[in-house]
Order: sequence, then C-alpha cells, then structure tokens
Amino acid sequence: MDLSTVDESLQRLSAHKDRWARLPIKDRIAYLTQVRDLLVTNADAWVQAGVQMKGLDPQAAIVGGEEWLGGPYPTAAWLTEMIATLTRLESGADPLDGVRISTRPDGQVVAGVFPSNAYDRLLLNGYELEVWMQPEVTPTTLRDHVASFYRRKDPQGAVTLVLGAGNVAAIPILDALYCLYADGHVVALKMNPVNEAYGPVFERILSPLIRDGYLSIVYGGADVGQHLTDSDLVDDVHITGSERTFETIVYGPGALGRKAKDDGEPRWHKPIRSELGGASPTIVVPGPWTAADIAYQAQHLATQKLFSAGHTCVASQVLILPDGWEHKDELLDALRSAMAAAPDRHPFYPGTQDRQAAFRAANPSAEAIPGPQDRTLLVDVDPHSDHPAFHEEMFGPIYVTTALDGADPAHFLSEAVRFANERLHGNLGANIIIHPQTAKELGPRLDQAIADLKYGCIGVNVWSAFAFLSPRAAWGAYPGNTPQDIQSGTGVVHNALLFNSSQKSVVRAPFRPFHRSLRHPLHGLTVKPPWFLDNRTARATARAFTMFAANPTPTRLPGIFLPAVRG
Repeated sequence: MDLSTVDESLQRLSAHKDRWARLPIKDRIAYLTQVRDLLVTNADAWVQAGVQMKGLDPQAAIVGGEEWLGGPYPTAAWLTEMIATLTRLESGADPLDGVRISTRPDGQVVAGVFPSNAYDRLLLNGYELEVWMQPEVTPTTLRDHVASFYRRKDPQGAVTLVLGAGNVAAIPILDALYCLYADGHVVALKMNPVNEAYGPVFERILSPLIRDGYLSIVYGGADVGQHLTDSDLVDDVHITGSERTFETIVYGPGALGRKAKDDGEPRWHKPIRSELGGASPTIVVPGPWTAADIAYQAQHLATQKLFSAGHTCVASQVLILPDGWEHKDELLDALRSAMAAAPDRHPFYPGTQDRQAAFRAANPSAEAIPGPQDRTLLVDVDPHSDHPAFHEEMFGPIYVTTALDGADPAHFLSEAVRFANERLHGNLGANIIIHPQTAKELGPRLDQAIADLKYGCIGVNVWSAFAFLSPRAAWGAYPGNTPQDIQSGTGVVHNALLFNSSQKSVVRAPFRPFHRSLRHPLHGLTVKPPWFLDNRTARATARAFTMFAANPTPTRLPGIFLPAVRG
C-alpha cells in the first residue's frame, strides 16, 4: 500500500473520530450485531485462509485447535459478550450484573466472571475464572473502574494505530474492536505481513465499520508501520508483538535506539499499550500422579509449547520441575513422546528454523525430538545460570526444563514462584499443574502462591491461554512495567466487562478430564479440551463452539457434545 493511500485512510478516520466517540450505545450495538452476523458468514473462509497460509491439511483435527479456536471462536464470544455489556449499559443496568464480587484476606477485590450462566457450567464444567483487581480498587469503588469511557459526558475522539500480531489470527481483529469499544477510538489496523492473508476476510467481517469511516485496514512492511507511527494524525498505538518492535517505536532502531533507551530518552511520546510475550513458565508441583495423569499432563505440556508451532505469546518455555520427585523422569519421557507425536507443522513464522538451529548450536546437549517437524527439548538447565531461555523469548518449538528442590511441595511451590518472578523475563502468562490431593493439602498456601505470582494471566491445571479465549478475562501483562523495562507490555485488552484496573486473570480447571475427574475433589465434567494437540475431533468441536458463541441456543448444544465426547 502506497503512503499516499495510507495518509488518505488516516485523514478519513480523523474526520470521523468525534462522531464515533459520541455515537449512542444503541448504534454501537447495531454495528456489533452486524459484525457478528458477518463473522458467521465468513468463518469458514477465515479458517481456510489460515489453512492455506500455514500449509495445514484442511481436514486435520489440528485445524480446530489452531484456526477455529485461534480465530473465529474468541472473536464470536467477545462480540456476544460485548453486546450483552453494552445492552446493560444502554438500559441503565449495572454492567457487572451477575458477577460474583469477593474480597481476599489481604483486601484485594476479586471478580468471579466465569461461569456466568448455565451454558458455561454445562460446556466447561469445573472451570473457574476470576479477575483480580489492582490494590487501589475497593468493593465500594469497583464500579468506578468499569466502562469509564461510557461515563464521559463529552468524549473526544482519537485515532488509534493497531499494529496487528502475525501469529494468532484473532489478535488483530480483537485488538481493533477493543480499541473501538473500550477506548472509543477509531482504528487504523495495520496487518502484519506474516498473516495479511486474513486481511480480505477481516475487511468483509468489519465492513460496516469500514464503510462508515470508523476503521481502516492497512497493509505493508516496516516502512508503512514507521510512517503510521510518525503520523501526526495518530494519537496512540496498540501493539501486540515483540519487545524489539516496541523498543524500535519508542526509542528508534539500531544502536541509536539502544543508546536512547539506556539514556531514558524516548523518541516517541504518545500513549502506547502493548502485549509482548516472554519466557512463560509452567510449574509442576510434586504429587501422587498416576500413569494416566502423566500421559494426560504430558499432552497438556506439549500443547502449551507447540500450539501454533510454538508461535504464541504465552507458549510455555520454561518447565519448572521438582528435583527428586519420583515421577519426574516418567513425565519427561511422556513429554518427549507427546512432542514427537504432535501433528506435522510447517514453521510458518519467519526465522523459526534459524532460531532453532542457533539454539542447538549453542546448546549441544539439546535434544532434537524425532518426528514430522523439528522440535527441541533441553533438559535440566541450571536454575542458577544465566541461560538465554530464561531471559529471551524463543518463539518457536523450543522447550527447556529446570529443576528445584522438590522434597516438600509447599517449599517447592514457593521457590518456583520466586524463580518465575525473579529469574524469568516477561510477566504475561504462567501455569501451575497440581494434583487435587496436593492442592487440598497445601490449602491457603496454594492461593498465596497464585497471589505472589506476578503475571497477568495464571492458569491452574489449564493453560493460561484460556484467558485469551474468554471474553470476560482481562488479557495483558502484570501491571507496573515501564518503557525502559517493558517485560510483557502495559495495559490490558479484550475484557468485554470493561475493567479498567485489573491486575491478573486467574483460571482454574480440573486436573483430570471426565470421567476420571469424578473420583477427586477438584472434579469436572469437561472432556479433553479441543485445543489439545491430540484431540481427534478438535475441528468439529471448535467449529460448533464458534457457532454456539455467536448464537447461544440449546439447539446448538448437540453439535458440541457429539464430537467433544469422542475427542
């Protein structure tokens, strides 16, 4: 796209920004309804675009996990939930109607946002999602920290540049919609060259907003991105991407940019919200695991690493294991098998093969996992070392493990939390896997460990990426990062309840899938999740979930249950 066309696009957005800021809520709902209908119409084309771009087999089960759950599903779910929130606001009702508000012993306010209805309890039984607020929020002031844009008497318009991610399909469209509806800004969405094949589908889905001058989709490389960020018509930026891209925007490229960062002299002073990634940990707490537990959790770990070929911002990178645990070696062997058996994948993201080759060259003991696609496992990295995997995002199918003293589960968990907070770079997502008996024995110490983890999204017996799928979660880094130490970014996106001051999202799920979970205190009726790499019916299940999310009616439930139980 030539730069004159880019400028014309920005000028059109600028001309409509105040009208959008002041648009009545009922009209905003009408746009969302149209977009949701168009998403349903174009969902198969969206998935097909991803299949072609990534070189996937369109009939493969993995298409469900990656393309349906990574694209149409979270978008449909967010649209439905956002319509519900705006409907409450438009009628004068409390936007948090039905949300369970509680206070932790230390006074921190917690919003129990999932399950929220009978469908949630039926489809994801045993799953729970909380949004924890920042310390300054109290029970009496909580509602002052919700939907702040909609309380402004004379809102002023603004133009936001959304620099779209190149990995997960839903990120660009969800980021753009969030800026439109949470911030009240018109949006220039620049597609990442890696996945700009989604652009024509997005143009059709978002056509009502594009037609009326509230959104534009822009294509091009680094030169277009630089032109957009430098434009006087752009008021702020949202980026989902790499720390390097963030620093280039704020401080400039190359050696001069690094010097500017060291000197604390940014070249760019506009507001910027960012979601960046990092070296995400998974903590495995020692406990009385069975052989079936080991096999299931090995698939869970392989999924956390290899979903989208490892190209996710919360891909598990550092597996923290208990040293001396009797099942440690069994779990590692099962993980090797699960990684080897994972579906064949083309490394679609630029630089993946080079990063993996460089990692192996620097780590001769790294294992090349045999299988249809190169995968790398490096076992027992010294936790006291300064290994690059602790402070650099690998962004690909590279998994490392480290071990801490595991003689006592409480001590191990405390030390693992300390290690994750102090030794690993990034603070977007973390995971804890813990047997229900061990969780019961730890009691409040487990809750304290969750509280102590300084990550924006925490999954207990579930990959933290579940928070990305849930429209009621707040998605983003733990608060407090600065441009000079950006870690995993600043600010949150995607939460359709419009929380303004969240600290973290916490997801809990059953340790075992149905039916084995029924015999244990932390039980649930949910079968193997469709995002698991070895789920045989993920494509059909995820498509059915998407259609249900767009139109939640009882008649659509059999379409979910029938393939799900075979997964």
